[in-house]
Amino acid sequence: MPIVTFLMLMNELIPLNGSRKGNIEIKLKGLGIFIFAIIILIIWTINSFVENEILIQTANVFQKSGTTRIYFSVFNNILLFFTTIIFVSLHFEQIDFEKFFKILLYLSLSLGLLRIMSHFLDFNIPLLSGAFDYGGEYGKYSKLKYGGTAFRLGGLSEVVIIGIPAIFSDYVFRKKINVFVLLLLLLFLFLSGGRTVMIGVFFSIIIFSFLFFPKNFVNLILGGGLFLIVAAIILPESLLQGQTGRLTTVNSENLMGFDPGRALAWKFYFETFLSNPIWGKGIASYTGFIYASLPKFEGFARHLLFSGGHGSYISLLSILGLGGIAYFLIMLIGGIILSYFRINQNLDANKTAVAVFIFMILIIKAFDFFTANNGLDIPILFYCVGFIASLTVLQNMDK
Repeated sequence: MPIVTFLMLMNELIPLNGSRKGNIEIKLKGLGIFIFAIIILIIWTINSFVENEILIQTANVFQKSGTTRIYFSVFNNILLFFTTIIFVSLHFEQIDFEKFFKILLYLSLSLGLLRIMSHFLDFNIPLLSGAFDYGGEYGKYSKLKYGGTAFRLGGLSEVVIIGIPAIFSDYVFRKKINVFVLLLLLLFLFLSGGRTVMIGVFFSIIIFSFLFFPKNFVNLILGGGLFLIVAAIILPESLLQGQTGRLTTVNSENLMGFDPGRALAWKFYFETFLSNPIWGKGIASYTGFIYASLPKFEGFARHLLFSGGHGSYISLLSILGLGGIAYFLIMLIGGIILSYFRINQNLDANKTAVAVFIFMILIIKAFDFFTANNGLDIPILFYCVGFIASLTVLQNMDK
């Protein structure tokens, strides 16, 4: 792990050194709002470190490496933001973006098919087990609950989050969408079992098509209808009913319809935020009393209260308070707005394709963040915002 970390840092620092050698002035004008968000993140993270690692040194029931990893992730995300801006700004003209988005699309398709094969043929995939080993087929109780066979195939949500924006970025160059590829990505989405990702994908497609390609909107509606028809014909009835039940069923007896463990964690997120709304509780173990009907729910909630998880917005309110949620919303909403304006400008195919890719990813993730991640260990947000911000830097360099 230290070797991987070292190589990752070198990979990010080399472009910085290259920019100095080339004596190229990179102007960050127009990116003040993102710099402000990062300053907020730095201040609140330092406060968390001072409060919990220097002044108080609360007992940590988790390994010390867990704390170090979170702080390192924050540092790495900030570095990734600036490195992406510098690298893309310096090498934009040399990058073949049409090929870049095709590669992303083909990788998404390949990994999606590989994930499905690994589940049904029961084999492990080296280096991808972290995401791909998650979930699987639900048990007998869930089959009764959902009305049939249901899946939560880990890794497919991530595949779709990249694949759907990539196919629409490819549309900018080709002016047409491969219907078969789109249907395959929708199948991945269906088997992923991810509700918030599903909502985000549909919302991003509808918003993007309605705002920028209204003529294509009808074709997309027809494509969606075709997917439903094909799915109804091809998929086994048990899978069709069970997976549809999984995607549309909520647990009404729990907080906001979520499972007891997550609902319990969210309850304590709110309570810890209310007890320290400005700075949050910080990155540290929660040592208070947690009552739960089962020990596993208590352990799950306590684990999440360490640094957040299973919901970025509410996690940040608890861990870093108002400062945490402020930095996060500025980066996320600012990135969506900036990419929207860049699409509207329609400068050239390359820049428009980049803006389309970032616009759709950030909209999908905006929904996914309701139930995923912790708002701190999220390099995809910093990479995407840095990517779209690089177009502003390019404009500054041309002046």
